[in-house]
Amino acid sequence: MTFVNAQLKVAQNNTFILNTDFTLPPYGITALFGPSGAGKSTLLKCLAGLIPRGICADSHLTVGGETWMSASAFVQASDRSVGLVFQQPQLFPHLSVLENLQYADQRRRQASLTTLTEAVDRFELSTLLKRYPNTLSGGEAQRVALARAVVNAPRLLLLDEPLTALDHRSRAQLLTAIHQLSLEKNVPIVYVSHQWDEIIQIADRVQMIAKGHISRSETLQALTTDIEFLTKQQHLASAILMTQVKRQVQEEHLTELTLGDQSLLIPKIGLTPGSALRVLVKMSDVSLIASPSTQSSILNTLACRIVHIEEQAGHALIILNCEGQYLSANITARSRRLLDLTVGQVTYAQIKATTLGQ
Repeated sequence: MTFVNAQLKVAQNNTFILNTDFTLPPYGITALFGPSGAGKSTLLKCLAGLIPRGICADSHLTVGGETWMSASAFVQASDRSVGLVFQQPQLFPHLSVLENLQYADQRRRQASLTTLTEAVDRFELSTLLKRYPNTLSGGEAQRVALARAVVNAPRLLLLDEPLTALDHRSRAQLLTAIHQLSLEKNVPIVYVSHQWDEIIQIADRVQMIAKGHISRSETLQALTTDIEFLTKQQHLASAILMTQVKRQVQEEHLTELTLGDQSLLIPKIGLTPGSALRVLVKMSDVSLIASPSTQSSILNTLACRIVHIEEQAGHALIILNCEGQYLSANITARSRRLLDLTVGQVTYAQIKATTLGQ
């Protein structure tokens, strides 16, 4: 089912800076991925109604069956029920955090995705409610901006590189909050970034854009199991494993996850058994051994089957199938010879628990 259907054309000085088709389902997170200047922010502004009608007159946009943009119609930004969060939080400086949220709640046009109280809890704002924007850290301000956008009951939530200026801890908190929001609430989210590590942690679908044109649209699962994509895009050298929480290893401050018939250990996280969890595995953190070893400080050893080997100057890119999911390892040509690795062979991937992110 398609919720957003767009044919977008934006021209400046008789040159198209955006000329592409774009669709969205009525749920989940769609990531727009591409380099700076590719047209990501321009596309978001088209959806939000922030591009002047005169330079996008040939565009057509329908959302939930309503025409927002055509040759004869143009719904103003204020009437589009869109939540938009930029790199820099656009909070009202003269209002407290609570007043910023109340302002959004009072102006919503439909039932909210979440109550104001729920938003405060979801984005951990209870201790910030009386403070003003100029007293907030970057991460705190961005949490407020996201909460305000959600309280405003958008039909479409647009996030334009919202984590760019944040530290690692704040980025991790917001990625988790955005992902949980998508899982629990029925609102389509467009997430713009040029950071693959962000996208691979939260996206359901990926639209790859360059020079104002979407060149590829796939589910994240399809991309991360596409061997041609993996071999050509080695700079995007991370994989995601879909796992479930099995148990907490309290005495060792670890969490055990299930991956098919195998297990993984990661630093302790506060999720209950049975919870789904995406685990980020960087290619640089994967090493290979010929047989399982108990004499190692590396806690995670996964049995994998080699599905592809890409020879390079002094190196070999190894694509591995592990319980139906894919990992990649980059090893020296010498290591490949010593291990005698061939396609179809079972080998073992070692991954340090301390390197695994989510």
